[in-house]
Amino acid sequence: MKVIFDMDGVLLDSEQVYREGWLHAARLFHLSEEKMREAVILATGVTDEAERAIMTEAFGHVPGYDPDLAYRACRSYFHGVVDRGEMPVKEGARPLLAALKEKGIPVGLASSSPMPLLEKEMKLAGLYDFFDVIISGDMVERSKPDPEIFLKCAAALGRGEDPDTYVVEDSYNGIRAAAAAGMKGIMVPDQLPPTGEMEKLSLRIEPSLNGVLSFFRALWEKEGES
Repeated sequence: MKVIFDMDGVLLDSEQVYREGWLHAARLFHLSEEKMREAVILATGVTDEAERAIMTEAFGHVPGYDPDLAYRACRSYFHGVVDRGEMPVKEGARPLLAALKEKGIPVGLASSSPMPLLEKEMKLAGLYDFFDVIISGDMVERSKPDPEIFLKCAAALGRGEDPDTYVVEDSYNGIRAAAAAGMKGIMVPDQLPPTGEMEKLSLRIEPSLNGVLSFFRALWEKEGES
C-alpha cells in the first residue's frame, strides 16, 4: 500500500485563495468576475502553464488584456497570504499523515504547483517532513488529467505497480488522472462538488480527511484480522 496526496485543496485550504487571487486580478483589469469564476474552475488542479492557457482562452479577446500582468496580480495576492503564514491547513491533515507515517506506509505528494512554492507552503504548514517523495508540476511535461505526475510519484515511492496505490484528490482533473493511472482515487471535495463522473471514477468520496483516515483504519483493522 502507498498513498499519494495532492496539495492545493486537499492538505492546504489554498484553492479558495487562488480563486480570490484571480478575482483580485479581474477587478484590477476590469474583467468579468463571473467568467473568471468559470475559468478558475477549469484551471483547478492543473499546472501553471495550463492555467495560463485557460486564462488566455477566456480573456485573450478582451482589449488590453495582458496575461502576464493578470498572472502576476493573482500570484502577488496568493504569495502575500503564504508569506504572512495565513494559509490554513485542512482539517484532519496532520492526524492522517501522522497515522500513515506511524504505519510505515510510503507517502507521496504530487502537486501541480512549482517546487519552490510547494516546498515553501508545506514547510510553513509543518507538513513537509511527512512525505517520502515529492513531485511538482515543473517536474512533469503533461498536466492533470494526464496521469504522468501520479505515475512518476508512484515509481519514486517504489514497490513497482502496487495495486493498492491510493490517490487523495479534490479536483476533477486529479481524479481523472488517478483513474488513468490505474490508481484508487479518493475524492475529498473542496471547491468542486462531486458529479456522476466523479462517483464513477472514485473509489470513495469522503467529506473530509477525517473520513479518509477512518477508511484507512478500517482497512488496517481488516488486514489485521486476516
